[in-house]
This record gives sequence, C-alpha cells and structure tokens, in this order.
Amino acid sequence: MKVFSFIALILLLCGCSTPHCDSTQDVKQFYLLWMTTWSEGDALPDKTSAVMQHYVAKEAIERLAMISALYEQEIMDSDYFMYMQDYAPEWIPQLRVGQAQSFLGGEKVDVQLGTESQPVQLEVYTRWEDGRWKIYRVRDVGNNFEHPIYSAGDITQAKAWSAEIAPEYEKMNK
Repeated sequence: MKVFSFIALILLLCGCSTPHCDSTQDVKQFYLLWMTTWSEGDALPDKTSAVMQHYVAKEAIERLAMISALYEQEIMDSDYFMYMQDYAPEWIPQLRVGQAQSFLGGEKVDVQLGTESQPVQLEVYTRWEDGRWKIYRVRDVGNNFEHPIYSAGDITQAKAWSAEIAPEYEKMNK
C-alpha cells in the first residue's frame, strides 16, 4: 500500500509541473519586433540590446557582432534574420510562423516573410538557453542558402582580409 501511495504522489507531483512551451511564440514576437524596428527606420538592435539578449542565443550574438566588426566582410550580405536588404512594412501583418518542431535537442520553426506572390521562406532554429527559447540559426530555405556565421574557414578568411585592409580604413577615419 505504501508503494502505491508513493507512486500516486510522484504522478501527482509530475502532473503539477508546467513544461516550458515551444518556441513558436518567441520566434513570432522576435520577428514582429525586428520588422517593426526596421520599418520605423531605427537602427537595428546591437548585441547589447534587450531584444537581442532576450531572443537570440549568446553564441549567435557574439558571432554576429564579431563579423559586423570586420572590414568588408563577405560572410553576410543581407540581414541575418530576414535574408534581405530591402523590406516593406506591409509585410508585418503578413508574417507567417509555423508550429515548432523538435530538432536535435532544440526546435525548428518555419517562418514566411514577404507577400504571397514573393515569399521569403526561412527556417529558424532555437534552443533552450537562460530559461527561454533563443534563436541560434536562420536558413533561407527558398534559396537553399545559409550565412556561414559558424564556418571557421570563412571567418578566418574574412579576419585575414579585414586585417589586410584595416590600415586603409584607419587612414580614412583620421
């Protein structure tokens, strides 16, 4: 009888715990904030901003900051999170965010930006960090492309090129 009571207690306690929700809403909130900031003409959040700290994984923030500090880097030629250089505010209400799917210990969320006639299809990868879901990777599925922010070879090459041309930029800044 004691064993049965103990098992019942364990089941009761397990039923009381609240599992964390999936990353769908976090991804949606991030994209709404990101697109609104972009459409208002404000500078996009940097690595220290509350938006980045709240929604983006630390490693991704550090890599994006390091890459953006390089002179003439060719790792990213568009916004990392939207894979575009131009953007229309009309896209905000047309944002489509799919249901999160489990993926290698984290989650993957399909996101559609743009219009129905010219959609931008993204896969947004999240992982649980600091008690919430955070974005660590974004792929442009429609063009089968991903910015190589995790490529050691591309980063090494960009750092070498940046170091080579840095004296020219430093002369211009004086």
